[in-house]
Amino acid sequence: MRRTLFSLPRFLLALTLLAATPIWNVATAAPVADAAAPAAAAEANPVKVKIAPHRAIYNMTLASVKNGSNITGVSGRMLFEWSDVCDGWAVQQHLQLHFSYAEGDESDVTSTVVSWESKDGKRYNFNVRRVSDGKETDLFRGKAVMGKDGGTVTYTMPKDKTMKLSADTIFPSAHTETLIRKALSSEKLFTRRVFDGSDEDGISDISAFIGPEQGSLQTAQLDPKLKKNPLLEQPSWPVRMAFFKLETETGEPDYEMNLSLLANGVAREMMLDYGDFSVSGTLTDIEALPPASCKG
Repeated sequence: MRRTLFSLPRFLLALTLLAATPIWNVATAAPVADAAAPAAAAEANPVKVKIAPHRAIYNMTLASVKNGSNITGVSGRMLFEWSDVCDGWAVQQHLQLHFSYAEGDESDVTSTVVSWESKDGKRYNFNVRRVSDGKETDLFRGKAVMGKDGGTVTYTMPKDKTMKLSADTIFPSAHTETLIRKALSSEKLFTRRVFDGSDEDGISDISAFIGPEQGSLQTAQLDPKLKKNPLLEQPSWPVRMAFFKLETETGEPDYEMNLSLLANGVAREMMLDYGDFSVSGTLTDIEALPPASCKG
């Protein structure tokens, strides 16, 4: 059974409802890992990616429900912040959701993710906390370090937990940069193993299909206050991602995500599909964050 609560993705990602866009269903294909390691992939592909540090707010709503689901309503908002801190990327994501159920029950879920990732893709610190109806339900905190032959995750919460990472594992910001690089190179399909520490496993194989470039997202669909925002005056691509647990028995993804990804790493809308229901998020506000003041 698929999860019925967000397990906050993996990179930033607040993304896009593409209901009118025909997209190949990556869930029907078993994930095949991209063999290139992060550094090797960057060297082999000279396409440069320029991430725009930004703070964005998304309005979250229930997009669809299948027969038999006990979910009748979802509402809330998400704050996403991606900062350049010289030697790395700092990401903060805070999500508040209110769920309504067919039996008349309701619940409130809050999820906060704070992470730092070195720009060379070798180090990753994470702190994840989730609260349901005022009670803490999840707390994951630790550090991951990658080497030539793989990596190691050392948790401080839960205590004394460690895990090994295969050499092809990358971290969330590196995954987003790779996704944009593939799009700029007109590549359509790739799969990578990504560790983000967001749940008890912390790792997924993510299969992504990248649609044709759509140009700037400055359309009538945008909130009027967002029009002509330079952060949104970028080429974009429709992307569909499927998140697979490493030892899935069904071959089905844990969940799927549609996004319209801009060349600078900004996402305008999103839809996360959990099988029996889906949740969409629409960008309501965005601002550029000041560049880091780096010395040396």
